Amino acid sequence: MGHRSLRHQVEALKLLHDLNQSRMVGNNAGSAAVEGNLELRRNLLRNKPQTVAERARESLFSRLVEILSQVISIEQDLLASLSEDLRSFLLHHKDSVDLKNICLRMSVNKAGYQSDKDLRELRVCLQLIVDNLLSVLREENSLSSIGAIRRLVGISTTFLDM
Repeated sequence: MGHRSLRHQVEALKLLHDLNQSRMVGNNAGSAAVEGNLELRRNLLRNKPQTVAERARESLFSRLVEILSQVISIEQDLLASLSEDLRSFLLHHKDSVDLKNICLRMSVNKAGYQSDKDLRELRVCLQLIVDNLLSVLREENSLSSIGAIRRLVGISTTFLDM
C-alpha cells in the first residue's frame, strides 16, 4: 500500500508542476516565440501587474508544492529504511488519493490554483498526510525515524504560518 500512496503523491506533485508551468504561459501563449522560451514567459509574467491577493496565492501555492516535495522525499527515505510491517501502515492511501484528486481538479479548473478553496483543501490534505505520518512514526519510536520526525515537525509548524 505504501508504494501506491507514494505514487499518487508523486503524480499529484507532477500535476502541480504542470499547473504552475501552464499558468506561467498564461495569456502569453499566443506567441510562438514566447511559447518556446521559458525565460521570456517568466519575464512576461513578472511584468504583468498582480494584485496582492494574486501574489499571496502564488506564494502559498509555491510553499505547498515545496512541502509536498519534502514529504515525498521523507516518505521515500522511510520506505527504504523501515521494517515491512511499518511500511504497510506508513502511508494512508485515502489521503494520497484525495491529494491527487484535489490536484486533478485544480489542473482542469480554468482559474488554476487561483481558487482560495482549492488552496485551502490542498493545505488541509497535506497537513493530514504530515500529521498521519507523525502519528505512525511516533508510535514506532525507532532510531531510523527520528530524523523523519524532526523534518515532519518542521513542516507541520509551517502550516501554522499559512
